[in-house]
Amino acid sequence: MSTTDTQTGPVEDATVATLRERGMVTAEYVVGIIAAIALALVMLRVFKADGFLAMITDVIGGIFKTIFGLFS
Repeated sequence: MSTTDTQTGPVEDATVATLRERGMVTAEYVVGIIAAIALALVMLRVFKADGFLAMITDVIGGIFKTIFGLFS
């Protein structure tokens, strides 16, 4: 066997696979961060809508009416 012949074993193959997959973690973080930013922007748009405050007030008012209606 000459010195130029290289044979990879299971340990070397695992190391190469690990090095190849290392960049995927970074890509997954980027996708997660972009998704979180998109969700935050959608929520911001919803919370700033004119009818949102009125809707939340109606829901909370209905809950209180239901709760206090049980006790009367």
